[in-house]
Amino acid sequence: MTAAGPTASAGATTPPGPGRPASRLARLTLVSLEWSRRLTAPVTGVAAAVILVLILQSNGFVSTLVEDALVYAIAAMALDLMAGYAGMVSLAQAGFLGVGAYGVAIAENHFFSPWAAVGIALGVVLAAGLALGIVAIRTRGVSFVIITLALGQVLYGLAFQWTGLSEGDNGITVASLPSIGSFDLSNPLTLRMTVLVVFAVTALLLRLIAASPFGLSLRGIRSNEARLTALGYRTGLHRYLAWVIAVFFAGVAGVLYVFVNGLITPTTMAFSADGFLVVMVVLGGLGSIWGPAIGALVIVLFQQELSTYVTRWQTLMGLTLIAVVLFSPGGFWGLVRAAGRRRDAFIARLRGGGHGVCRGSVPG
Repeated sequence: MTAAGPTASAGATTPPGPGRPASRLARLTLVSLEWSRRLTAPVTGVAAAVILVLILQSNGFVSTLVEDALVYAIAAMALDLMAGYAGMVSLAQAGFLGVGAYGVAIAENHFFSPWAAVGIALGVVLAAGLALGIVAIRTRGVSFVIITLALGQVLYGLAFQWTGLSEGDNGITVASLPSIGSFDLSNPLTLRMTVLVVFAVTALLLRLIAASPFGLSLRGIRSNEARLTALGYRTGLHRYLAWVIAVFFAGVAGVLYVFVNGLITPTTMAFSADGFLVVMVVLGGLGSIWGPAIGALVIVLFQQELSTYVTRWQTLMGLTLIAVVLFSPGGFWGLVRAAGRRRDAFIARLRGGGHGVCRGSVPG
């Protein structure tokens, strides 16, 4: 009996310990979940890119919808850098989108080349953002919302009433688009692919900014600006830079907007346009960058597709927004984040070798 004891214990299964799942099934599940955590983002990104390319290569109505959504997504993602990370909700983003579009159209009508018109437009947007930002960042919270609303309405009023420059309510058309050799934006397919590339580059740049120390400081400003100031951060400068970055990318969206539509009118800069951009950010998810792109697609579908079938599509859009705010405050991207947190929690339980998990239970 003395000899049998060690033999029996040597052949027994080693009890699970920290970081060691108890069963083969649990180990396989853990490995698959860890691989999914590593591969989900790149695989999803590649799949989305392939789908977008296939859609944009067609000449149907769906490709036009996606093209419009990508243009608005650029402005919405830039707005999210301010609103979602720094807590600065701006109601002037559509105004700066219009400034970019008008800059191209007016420059071309004054006999500048299309490429020069693009440079002039972006320069005017940047100058306007630098100048008006000095006024805007002096306020915070609701006061910031109100001052940006006022600035947006000033830009809208100029576009509507300065008829000698903007042609007023008639708007301005763009006759020619930039081209270099075989690269010609007058080709619809080339234009759609260019919009996709600019969207992807903008999204990656904004993601890098959000993940940088500067982006972390913006989150700190949103959470507790007084504490960051006490730690020596120049929070006013950080808020100003966030404003300028968002304004510049709104101008980029405006340049693409006038190329895609061939026309810019004051309605593009109206208060309702600013409201739609804010709704895109809220629906997609504040502080996510990618979320507003989803929100832009949803809003464009409501405006241009659902409106042809449902007379009161605004009511349906409002009910959708209410449902998202009530049941998923993080927006559509919040659902993705919640799924990721559940997966990470289940991975942690598997690594801990919990008995309930190892008997084949599934994550809640």
